[in-house]
Amino acid sequence: MNLTCYDYLKVCAKKTGDFNAVIAFGSKIKLSRIIRDIDSLAAYINSIGIGKGDAVTIFLPNVAHAFTTFYALNKIGVIANIVHPLTSPEALKESIDMTNSKAIFILDILAAQYAEMLNSTGIPCIICSNSDYVIAPITPAFKVFEKIKGKGIEKFANAIKYTKAVVAGSAKKSVDYHDGSNIAVYLHGGGTTGKSKTIMLTSNNLNNLAEKLNTLDIPHKAGDEYSLMVLPIFHAFGLGIAMHFPLTHGFTSIPMPQFNAESANKYLKKYKVTFLLGVPNMFKKMMEDKNFDGPHLKNLRLVFCGGDVLPERLVKEFNKTVAKNGGKGKLFRGYGLTEVSSVCTVNTYENNREDSIGKPLDDIIVQIWDDMRNELPAGETGEIVVRGDTAMLGYFNGDNTVINEGVYVDKDGNRWVPTGDLGYKDSDGFIFFTGRKKRMIIISGYNVYPIDIENVVLQLPFVSEVCAVQGYLKNKPCVKLCVTLKTDMDKDDAVDKIQSYCKKNLAKFSCPRKIEIMDSFPRTKMAKVDFMKLSDKFDPKAK
Repeated sequence: MNLTCYDYLKVCAKKTGDFNAVIAFGSKIKLSRIIRDIDSLAAYINSIGIGKGDAVTIFLPNVAHAFTTFYALNKIGVIANIVHPLTSPEALKESIDMTNSKAIFILDILAAQYAEMLNSTGIPCIICSNSDYVIAPITPAFKVFEKIKGKGIEKFANAIKYTKAVVAGSAKKSVDYHDGSNIAVYLHGGGTTGKSKTIMLTSNNLNNLAEKLNTLDIPHKAGDEYSLMVLPIFHAFGLGIAMHFPLTHGFTSIPMPQFNAESANKYLKKYKVTFLLGVPNMFKKMMEDKNFDGPHLKNLRLVFCGGDVLPERLVKEFNKTVAKNGGKGKLFRGYGLTEVSSVCTVNTYENNREDSIGKPLDDIIVQIWDDMRNELPAGETGEIVVRGDTAMLGYFNGDNTVINEGVYVDKDGNRWVPTGDLGYKDSDGFIFFTGRKKRMIIISGYNVYPIDIENVVLQLPFVSEVCAVQGYLKNKPCVKLCVTLKTDMDKDDAVDKIQSYCKKNLAKFSCPRKIEIMDSFPRTKMAKVDFMKLSDKFDPKAK
C-alpha cells in the first residue's frame, strides 16, 4: 500500500459510506462534508502558490478544522507542521522559520497574541473559528465568547477567514499528489530529555498504523461507534490513533479542544463512547471526578493508555469500576513513541499480561539490545529497539535529505529505531518497560531503575503519585523521591512511613535518601511527569 493519507481516507470512505464523522460543539458533521471541505481547502492552498514539498503550520487544538486542514495539505503533497496551540509566539516563529512554513492555520480565539509575530513573517494566515462548524443554533453566550476571545484579528496584515478560503477553493481544482512514501508531517517530541526533536513521518507510516489498529477491532457499522478525542493532534498518539484511525474506520470522533476531566466524563455519558485513548494522568483525573462512575461505562469497548508509566493499581481500579456497571471493556496498557508513529506494542483481550506493555503490533519487530547492539535473551534488561513500517524517516534538522538520522541501519539494511527506553522480554514475547536510559540512576556502581522504586511506593494507600529521580547529597548521587498524597496527612509522618516501607521492600541502593512531598508534579505538554525538573543538579561547588 502506497497511498497518501487523503487517498487512504477516500478508499476507506467507499467501505464505510457516509456517516457522522465528527461532532463539534454538539453539531454533527458528515464525512461527505469533511471530504468536500478538504477538497476545497486543498484547491485554495494550491491557488496561493503552495504545493508539493512545501510546509504549512497547523496551530490548532482538537477542533473540526484539525481534520480538514491535515488532509487538505496531505492531498497536495504539502507537509503539515503541527505545533502545540499554546506555544509562545517566539517558539512558534522558530518552528515556522525552521520548517520554512508558507502559511498557518490558527484559531481566532487564540490568534490576537500572535498577530504581531505572524505579520513579521509575511505568511498567509487562515483564521479558523469554532462557529465555522456549529450547525446547531449558536447561543448568544457562544457568540459573545468568540467575539471577546477573538478581539484583535483585524491586526493581521495577510489573513483570510477559513470559511472564505473554503468557498474560494470550491471553484478551483487542486494539483493532487499520490505518493505515500514522502514526508507527510513534522511532529515535535515531548521534550522530557532536553531540547525537543522534530520527527518526519510519512503517509505510509500513518496508514500502516491504522491498518494494524483495525485488526484489533471487531467489525462495526460506521457511525455506531463513538471515539472521545482527548489526545492532541500535535502528538503522534493523537494524530495517528485519535484522529486518522477513527475517521478512516467508521468511528464518530468527538474532539475536545482542551482536556477537562468533568467534561470528558459528561461526553462519555452523553454519546455512549466506545473508544477511548489517553495518557495515565488523564485517566487518573477522570476517575477522580464524581461523574466517572455510572452505567454509561458499559459502552466502553476499546480503551488504551500510553505516553507514560501506567500503574497497575490504576488499571485494576478502572476495570473494576467498568465491570461493576456491567461493562466488559478493559483498560489496556500500550507503548510507543512518535518515532514509530506512536503505538508499537499493546495488550489486547487475546494477549495481555499484568505489568507488561503487551506484544508488538502486526509486522512490528521489537528486540532488546545491549550497548553493543546485540540482541539479549528473554529476561535480560537492555534498550528497547523497534523495526517496522511505521518507523519514521528520521529527525528533521532543516534538510529533508537527511533521512536516517535517529535510525540505525544494520548490515542487512534493516532500519531500527533505538527508543532510549529500557525493558526486557519474557519467554512468551511480552515486553516489560523498566525505565528511561537517561533516568537510570547509578549508585556505587549499581544500576537503579526508578520504575521499580515507584511501583513499590505506589502500594502505600495514602500515596497518589510518585517519581524517583536523580538526587545528590553533598554531591554524592542518591535516589530522590518526589511524592504527592491522596489524603491530607502530616508530611513528616508520610515521609517516615515511606522510608520505613522502602527499607523493608527495596534493596539498599534503591532506597531513597531524599523524599519530597509535593502538591503536584510539573508536566510536559503531553501531560507526562517532567522528571528533569524534579531531578537535582550536580553542583561542583558543593562540599
